Amino acid sequence: MMVTDSRSIAAAGRAFGTLIVAIPMVFGLSACSDRMLDTGPLGYVTGEASPVSDNTSPIRSMTGERDEYPNLGTVPPRPTDLTTEGERQQAMDRLAEDRAASRRTRERTEAIPVPEPLPTPMAVPPKPDLRPGRS
Repeated sequence: MMVTDSRSIAAAGRAFGTLIVAIPMVFGLSACSDRMLDTGPLGYVTGEASPVSDNTSPIRSMTGERDEYPNLGTVPPRPTDLTTEGERQQAMDRLAEDRAASRRTRERTEAIPVPEPLPTPMAVPPKPDLRPGRS
């Protein structure tokens, strides 16, 4: 009989502890909103309507009364200044010619002989002898 009572007391204690943690979290998170100032923390949690009508908040309620753009019924017309298949082929040909000219220039540049051997680089200096207490 005593075991059952201690279990129920422990369960009640856990539930009470959860409430002690959850209630401040709900009100603390509702304090992050700019709309809390209109209705207060309790009004924000319960969903009361804001008494302020000229609220400039970007958050709007989903009442269905907002029917401005974007609306799928107002799709803009297709663009008319698209290129034709022939114009696209001409552009592709020009790109292929530019690529071939670039390759020819690279081959000519790489074929230029180097007049003399390049100088040898300097030797790498030894690592400094850094020990604490010595300069």
